[in-house]
Amino acid sequence: MTRALPLFLFLFALGCQENPVGRICFIGVDAGTETTNVVASPALECESRTCLHIEGTGPDLCTGECSDNGDCDAVKNSPCQMGFVCAVPVVVGPFCCKKFCMCKDYVIVPDGGIETPAACDPSNAANNCVNIR
Repeated sequence: MTRALPLFLFLFALGCQENPVGRICFIGVDAGTETTNVVASPALECESRTCLHIEGTGPDLCTGECSDNGDCDAVKNSPCQMGFVCAVPVVVGPFCCKKFCMCKDYVIVPDGGIETPAACDPSNAANNCVNIR
């Protein structure tokens, strides 16, 4: 019995994801999603409770905050085939300048990654985002 417990804990840890992203979610047709990115919360179908719509793409996907690409753990049934990149999807609203996991199928990722938008530059005096440190 004592040998079975460590094996069970190891197998259980393998199945856990710290930041599961990529499940399909639904922001809604009235959110103005035709011409802009939208981060919506709460999204009850998402473990992080956060859903992301990328302008001109679909379907909307569950996302989570991140600091680098390694923070984005895709769920097995995700429609996102190319994996995820950690980047800033919006520069206004309550989620302005926060980094979220974004599906690489939906965005162009240049060599070196996606740059942080100029609107998120803390040295810019005209910046109104409350999330800039």
